[in-house]
Order: sequence, then C-alpha cells, then structure tokens
Amino acid sequence: MYTFWVAVLVLSFTTLGKTSQVPLKHNDHDDEYPPLESDTDLWNLHDAPFENSTSHLIFDTINSLLQHWTNTRYRNGYTIVPATIPAGTILYHGTYFNGIPINPEWVATDAEHARCFCFGRGTADNNRGCWQLTLVVKSPLKILYFDGSSAAKLEDGPMDTQDILLWGKSRPDMLLAKDIRICKLCDWGSKYGIHGFMRMEMGFEIMLCNFSKDVEVVSFLNLATDLVLPPDVLPDPSNVSICETLEDPPLPQPTHRPRLPIPKNIRLGMVFDSVEVGTWHNYYPGDTRITLDLSRAISFYDIDLFPSLVPLRHGKERWYHRVDGLSTKDVQTLRNRLDEILAEDQWEHATSVDWRAQFHVITNRYAERLEILRYMVTNITDTQRAADRAFDQLRKLLSPYRLHTAVPDNVPLTSSRKTSNHSWAIPVFKLCATTHTDYLSKLPNLTPSEEILLSAMVDVNKEICRVVVKLWAEGVERGLIPWKEVVTSENELRELLDGWKNEVDILMKWLDWGVWARCPEPCGPEEMCYMPTWPFFTDLSPNISPGNAHILLEQPSRPWLRPQPRCIRKISPYDDIFT
Repeated sequence: MYTFWVAVLVLSFTTLGKTSQVPLKHNDHDDEYPPLESDTDLWNLHDAPFENSTSHLIFDTINSLLQHWTNTRYRNGYTIVPATIPAGTILYHGTYFNGIPINPEWVATDAEHARCFCFGRGTADNNRGCWQLTLVVKSPLKILYFDGSSAAKLEDGPMDTQDILLWGKSRPDMLLAKDIRICKLCDWGSKYGIHGFMRMEMGFEIMLCNFSKDVEVVSFLNLATDLVLPPDVLPDPSNVSICETLEDPPLPQPTHRPRLPIPKNIRLGMVFDSVEVGTWHNYYPGDTRITLDLSRAISFYDIDLFPSLVPLRHGKERWYHRVDGLSTKDVQTLRNRLDEILAEDQWEHATSVDWRAQFHVITNRYAERLEILRYMVTNITDTQRAADRAFDQLRKLLSPYRLHTAVPDNVPLTSSRKTSNHSWAIPVFKLCATTHTDYLSKLPNLTPSEEILLSAMVDVNKEICRVVVKLWAEGVERGLIPWKEVVTSENELRELLDGWKNEVDILMKWLDWGVWARCPEPCGPEEMCYMPTWPFFTDLSPNISPGNAHILLEQPSRPWLRPQPRCIRKISPYDDIFT
C-alpha cells in the first residue's frame, strides 16, 4: 500500500488537466518501505508539476502567516485561520476621548500603530492631548485571522475573505462601512465564542468585540500629541450600542470627505513610526504574540474545497488572485467548514505537529542556497569555473542524500541533457523528497486541514529536489566530478549552464518566496528596505492618513497593485516614503 501512496503523490504532480488535489491518507498497515531503486516511472526527473497545482501557493501563504512582508506584497488574503491570543498579551487602542469603548472597536498589537489613531480633539490653541488605552489579556482570546493586508480599504480584493464570509460575495459598497463590518463580524462570531478578528495593514490589529470580557485595563493615558483635529472632523463618542442601529446597505458615503489638516512633518513622523513597527514582523516567525491553529486552517487555494476559483485564477499572476467570484456552492462549503472547525470542542484540539516550523525547515534549507545557485549560473565570466562552482553548490544541496552507490551505470557520460532519464540518481531524488515528510504522512488522525498542509509540503519539497537532483545528475554525466576524466567543450558547458539557469529561474518563480523580494540595491545606513504599504503608496494628498485613505479609490491609476520594495529613509526627514 505504500507503493499506492507514492503513486498518488506523484500523480498529483504529473497529471495534466486535473483540478483536484489528492490529500495524503494514512494506512495503518503501511509498515514497510520499498527498495529505493524501484518505481522508476513514478520518480521521473523530467516531470514538472501539473498546470493547476496550487501546492506552492498553499505552502507560501501558510509559511508567510503573521509576517508583514509577504502579506504586504500580496495583499489579497487567501487563508482563514483560528487562533488565540495568550494571557498576558498587551493590546493598544488610540482614541480622542476618555472612555472605554462600549461598542466593538480596534486594538493594535503595537503601540505605534495605535498612535496613528490617537488624535486630540480641539484646536492648536486648545490642545488637550489624546488618549491611549492599554489592555492586557486575562484569559486566552479566541480570534479568527484573515491573512493578506486584510484591513486595506481597496477594491481590488484585500477584504474579499471577510465579504465572502458575511455576504457571500465581494461588497465594494461596504469598503468604508467599518462599523457595519465589525458589528456583523462580531455578531456572526458570537455563536462560536469568538472574541475578535485579526487583520493587517501597516501593522496587525484585532477587531475586538467586547472591551469588558477577558481583558482588563492596564492604563488609560492622556498623552501629548500634535495630531489635533477640529471637533467637526471627529464625531461625538457614542454612549449607546451602535450595532443595532446600523443600516445594511450603508447610507451613501460622501464623494469628498474633509481631509485631515495634519502638518506634513507630523504626518510623516506618524506614518514612518507605524511602518517601522510593522517591519519588526516582516519575516519568520512574524508576530509571535498570536498562536495559530493550522490544524483548522482554511485555504482558498484548496482545489477540492473551492473548485470554482480554479478558472478565475487561470492565467493570472498571484497579485490578481481573488476570492471574489466564489460559487454559491463553494460559499456554502466555506460556511459548513467554518461550522466544523469553530465548534466548541475544536478549540481544545492540540495538533502534535508544528506545521509552521516544518515549512520553515524547507525554506530555511533552500532559500539562500537556491539564490546563490542562480547567481552562479547567471554571472559567468569563466565558463569552466562557473560550471565547477555551480556543481559544487548542487553537491552541497544534496549532501545528506548523495548515496555512495548513486553513480551512472551504462549511461554515456556525454549524453544529451534532454535524452538521459538519470535513472541512476532516482534513489537520491527519493531520499531528498521524502526524508522530511515520510513520518508525517504516517501520523494518525490528521485533520483535513493538516492533510492539505502535508500535501503542499510534500509537493514543494519534491519539486525542489527534482530540479536540484536533475541538475546534479547532469553535472555528473558531463564529467564535472573530479574522478571522471571526461572532456567537455566550452560550448557544451555553456549549453549546460544555460539550461541550469532556465531550470533554476522556473523553480524560483514557481516557489515565489517573499525572502527573495528585496530592494534592487543595498540600502544605506540611514535607510531601510520598504515594501509599499497601504495606505501610504503615494502622496495623493498632503494629509493622507488611515482615516481618509478612501482618497486612493478616486485615483485612475493604481501603482500599488504590484508593489516593489525600495529604500526609504529611517531617520527624519521621511519625505521619500511617498515617492
């Protein structure tokens, strides 16, 4: 039966036109491994992933959860994950009045993020400061996390997952209806005992449903601020519950709202502080104050659960993947799945696998080494030296798996890279592709979510190993190993290196890991590498801020759709953050 499992695994890679993933199943009678040298046809080093594979997309979205960089680069979220905020966690709420919110409101995980909303209400001559409420979590808070830049008020998809959950379709008319959104989410989540919803903009925020439940006040400080706004810009605080009086659809929004009269130097300092703290969580492990339960994660890249999205994504780059357009049937599938994973007894489920750590092992092992390999086969001045160095890098990548017995046998050492099947290297391929996942595939009682995660991990690891082993085998057959006396011409080496560059480029484009998205040039000592962050894309107004970012929707061009990292100043003046 193990052979059957291997066949299923490989067919998920090689069957063209199939639109469903085959999750890996545990077999209680699977106790024996077949010989590593068998099943040549099932381990073909020339078989790339099938066209509709989403394993790499599931892998990268899961691997990037709670990390600011990739979720800023790809703003349209594709994952919903139950999570908890542990006791003792500090949360911040910036406001303009001295009163504990009685309605659902937003809290930030970093104080500088909350400070963006800590306005004084009055005039420059009558500055009474602003208010910062600091809370501590008394007992774990149950939350639901939407990945991507899910707090970005853009029509292009960042809020799709929330809209689909609430209304079954994207609602551009609800983009600015923040009170309706938070009230409806909290009302929907109440039957599951959910305390709030986590999203991301320049930092991470929690839509907290009740400020008097499972949190307590640490301090409520009247802070000094230069962010003073007139009373007609800031509404009077509500002393009654607003959720029962809100209208859906909302009342028409004014075409032009008053733009906040914040002096430029103050505005830029506020902007940079909020952006800077977001970068603290750019890469793994991200914001560690949140505990994700990936055994209950829902990925919209799961082809079995959401087949209606397959044709909508076809031919589109990842920037443009959206959940909008999910079929009525798939919307119901989502709601049924949420009912299952959010049931009261499911919050006590503890997976035995740290999936984030497992995924990170793969990226940590290969990210930098693949990047170096690409450099070696791209920047060539001496062909022989480049080939030797690249081959040495391939040997290093495979060092735990290069069996002593894995050598060419009855294969011409000068055979074409297009005709050799490199069958002698299959044992190395198998070891590389299965070492990290064989044990996991045999664990009993994996949840459906965990089976999808395992399938993604298996497929991604297998494709990396397929390419690396294939290139290494070609190097061996071309005589790049020191103990083989094979004369390879300059033209043959150049052809070999060109092929390697093409293979590595295709692999890295397919993987598309965020750690490879860097500023074109190293940033200076007074600079940092910055991924353009909502709503600070461009200086559309001298007074742009999170409070009036709807101005972005009025712009005919949208350069933020494909954000590219660039260097900005991290010491005043901060003028280049908008350029």
